[in-house]
This record gives sequence, C-alpha cells and structure tokens, in this order.
Amino acid sequence: MRILTITLLILAAGIFAACTQQAQQPPTVADSNANFNANTDANLMAEAEPTPDLNDYWARDNFDLARAGTLLERSNSPQEFERYINEPDGINNLDLNGDGYADYISVQEFGGDNDLERGLSLFARYGPDLIQDIATIFLYRDEPRYPGARMYIRGDDRIYGDDYYYQTNWLDRTLGVVNALFGDRDYYRSPYNYYNHPDYYEPYYVVETPYYRDRIVEIYPQPAFVFTRRPEFWDRIKIKSPNNGLHLGQIKARFAKPTKEQEEWYRANPGRPAFAKPGNKGGVYGKGPDRVRDEKTSQDENPGRGDDKREDRPGKDVKPQARPDDKGRGSDKPGKPADQGNPNKGGGKPEKGKP
Repeated sequence: MRILTITLLILAAGIFAACTQQAQQPPTVADSNANFNANTDANLMAEAEPTPDLNDYWARDNFDLARAGTLLERSNSPQEFERYINEPDGINNLDLNGDGYADYISVQEFGGDNDLERGLSLFARYGPDLIQDIATIFLYRDEPRYPGARMYIRGDDRIYGDDYYYQTNWLDRTLGVVNALFGDRDYYRSPYNYYNHPDYYEPYYVVETPYYRDRIVEIYPQPAFVFTRRPEFWDRIKIKSPNNGLHLGQIKARFAKPTKEQEEWYRANPGRPAFAKPGNKGGVYGKGPDRVRDEKTSQDENPGRGDDKREDRPGKDVKPQARPDDKGRGSDKPGKPADQGNPNKGGGKPEKGKP
C-alpha cells in the first residue's frame, strides 16, 4: 500500500511539473494574436511587419508608416514633409487606382483649441470631394515649454486595420517640423492632388511589393518610430483629422477592413498595377500605363463614389478651392521647401525641375 501511494505521488508530481513547464513556454503565433496583452514589444514589431503577397497588392504593404516618421524627423515644415514622402524610389509605393503610377500623397495640417496638440493628415485626393484617408500624424506636448513633442502615426483603419500605431518620444528634441506646427501661422493644406502636381514632381511607376520592401529597408534600416497597439498618453489627444473616415468606393488595392462597397467593387474588378521593373523608371512589365488619357477613360479608371461629379475635378493648372469649413485657417499656397536633396538617396541638391 505504501509503495502504491509513493508511486501515485511521483506520477502526480511528474504531471504537475510537465504542466508547469508547458505553461511557461512562449505562446504560439495563434496564441499571441489571441492574447495580445501578453505580447512583448518585440512580438508587436513582428506582428506589425507586413508579409508581402505576390498574388495581391495590399495598400498597407506599400506605404511604410514607421519610415514616414523618419522623413518627418528631417522635415522643417509640412510642405517639405509632403515633398519628401512623394520622392521617387522612396517610401511611397501606393497605387490605389491601379494605373501603375504612385498616387500623390497630400498633407493637411490641423490643430485644436490649445497649444498642446497638432496634427497632419496624409491622404490621396483625386478631386475636391474624392479623398481616401491614408494616415494621421499627431503631435502632443505634456506642457507647452517642451521644445519637441510626442509623435504618433495612426494608419487608416480601412487600409491598415484596427489600432495600428507607431510612436516615439521627441519631447526633449528641437525639430524643425515641430517648431513649424506649433508656431503662429496659417495651417497648411496641400493644393495638390492626382491631376495637379507641384513643378518639382514627376509621376513615377510603382514596383512590386517585395522590391519595395527591400528598397526601404536598405534606405532606412532602423526606423525612428516603434509599432504599438497601446500608445502612451493617447487618451489625452482630443483633436481629430478633417479627413478621418473619408474613403473612396472604387479601389484597386487590398484593404485590411474595406467597406462593403469597396470589397464588392474589388471582387468585380480584379487586377494589379502594371509594375515597373526595379531600377527602370521608364519601363514596366508588359504594356505600360498611359498617363495621358481622354476624359472618358479617366472617369472610368479613377476610383471614387458613383454620385461624385467628375467634371468638377481640377486639371493640372487648376487649384481646388478651399473647403467651406476651413474657417480661414487653410492656405492653398504650395509653399515649396528649400532644396535639400532627396532624403531617400542621401542628399545632394537636385537639378532644376527634378525632385
């Protein structure tokens, strides 16, 4: 009887030890996604890293938010930041209408009723009322005397999914863009869009996602911003982007959380952009996209809601009017930044008329 009791005790102890060891093992990928609160920062970064899909063109994999923060760090104004994010061979490989060209990313500045918060909206605009929100940058100061600010980049939920943030703490740093945003001046609202470009900008082809990922990792191996789903001090930010929630119905790119209209239209109109060959700006695989199109073709291919008046779209030399809700704060003047070279290529003064 004593031997049987001892044997049962040994077996019980072994089972307990095995269960304890199993509980201490790191969670599997499925478990870490289901129990997000147990993830470390390293796990969060691994989860945020896009996984290119050769069969689909995902919007979120072709505009890198962490590296957008790196460009923000070196910018001295919203206008300069807008120029940097639209540089060829840089962070913008986003083609929402599937014509083979990178969409022009516009920037709009906004603020609130206090001196602690400022924001920048990043969006693609195909006309006065044809806007797809891409991401929003928030700046927050714990109190006004700090030279810098806390920085947050939030990806649009439809493109990136829920709670997709990058953040960094630059409260103690003096940065040109922070001085500009918290300075006493009119808010900047980009006058540019898909059809109306600044004189230094030249449309460029997009490349396949794996080449894009390799390119930006080589240019910016250590992004300045860190991924998180629980940004610090986020509950203190009260301002809201004027373009928050704005979206287009006809999109030729995969979204993480598309609307019903977007999903149905995408399924009925499958296809990918006509990608350029890496390193070859003048050629694409197969037949290249034609930037010069007649009005009918332009209307059929350009994404947008069906009830929009497409004849209202501005042309190359026509500047869109300010919105009625701008309240006099917006500025439609382009405000070209000083020539500081291409930040994606290590500097150097560009030639006249080229980025």
